[in-house]
Amino acid sequence: MSKAAERLLAAAAAEIGYHEKAGSKDLDSRTGNSGDKNYTKYARDLDALGDIYNGKKQGYDWCDVFVDWCFLTTFGKETGMKLLCQAYKGCGAGCKYSMQYYQQEGQFHTDPQPGDQIFFGTGTSVYHTGIVESVSGGKVTTIEGNTGPDCTTVQRCVYSLGYKNIRGYGRPDWSLVKDPEPALKPDPEEVDDVKTYKRLGDVPAYYRDAVRKTMELGALGGVADPDPSGLEDNVLDISEELCRMLTVLDRLGLLKQPDD
Repeated sequence: MSKAAERLLAAAAAEIGYHEKAGSKDLDSRTGNSGDKNYTKYARDLDALGDIYNGKKQGYDWCDVFVDWCFLTTFGKETGMKLLCQAYKGCGAGCKYSMQYYQQEGQFHTDPQPGDQIFFGTGTSVYHTGIVESVSGGKVTTIEGNTGPDCTTVQRCVYSLGYKNIRGYGRPDWSLVKDPEPALKPDPEEVDDVKTYKRLGDVPAYYRDAVRKTMELGALGGVADPDPSGLEDNVLDISEELCRMLTVLDRLGLLKQPDD
């Protein structure tokens, strides 16, 4: 398995147990405001980008939106879209069209590999999708959104490789991923139960650009030292968790002025 596929699967596995919501409340909560109205943080985040789909997808079936969210939050908007073979402002939220995007690029297969996008259907229909996690013993294990008994959760599922409703597998071109290491992997020496950074200059390099951008936008402030020489001297006491969240938002292109 490629390092890039491992990163994707780690992001998808971290979402297992998420429940869709009854409305726009508590979208970031794993189980809060659970319902069956197809409201999710996945659609919210991709809708906010404005050019991923041909319209807003909040409130619609979200199995494909979940897959796309995993790719874009892991690899960033530009690389994520290339890996998915999708067109901007296209029909990538629909399973049938997502499958066709892979087919048009010659990246659709009948033999699964970890990191592939699996598609399900009958006849001419394509009704569901997920991410292949592993293949072993004649079984394919997946991570899927909009699934489970009530089609409301992110779950791990297992199928026989011969299951008649598997249409095939879209395979990302992992060579497009230039950084094989986890983008948000902290230095082992910096890991702590509750890690905080006093100044911007203390923030690890893989978080710093997003934190600096947030400060420059005026959305994050700190207490200046008596003789500050720049943002690096502002006392922030910012947590690593917040740094990580800001970095994900930056990769999604959401850290910008409202009129940009």
